[in-house]
Amino acid sequence: MNENKKKVMIVEDDEHISKVYEIKLAKEGLATSLARDGEEAVVKITAEKPDLIILDLMIPKKDGFMVLEEIKKNPELVNIPVIILSNLGQKSDQDRTLALGANEYLVKVDYPIQEVIDKVKGYLEI
Repeated sequence: MNENKKKVMIVEDDEHISKVYEIKLAKEGLATSLARDGEEAVVKITAEKPDLIILDLMIPKKDGFMVLEEIKKNPELVNIPVIILSNLGQKSDQDRTLALGANEYLVKVDYPIQEVIDKVKGYLEI
């Protein structure tokens, strides 16, 4: 893997969804790393310090809210942009994640994959 590539961490327990994003991001020249649950996500994010995180909220072991809270409390991770990509569409969930430090909240069914990829590229300035 090219060490100069920007890295995106995909935290998603749905294997199909994570694979689609992994393929699309690779086509854009981005490296990816996957985490299937919240505990794995915190460990990998801490170790790898990705350039951006796509975070689902409904994941096993630790939900996305807990993951977001943990990484935003860590001085080494606090500045990593986090895009929430979830099927939870309630305003209270959106407000909560933004208050915890998420950069953006996208409801999966409302955003085509390419639009999400374009937002990722915007945050990474590519």
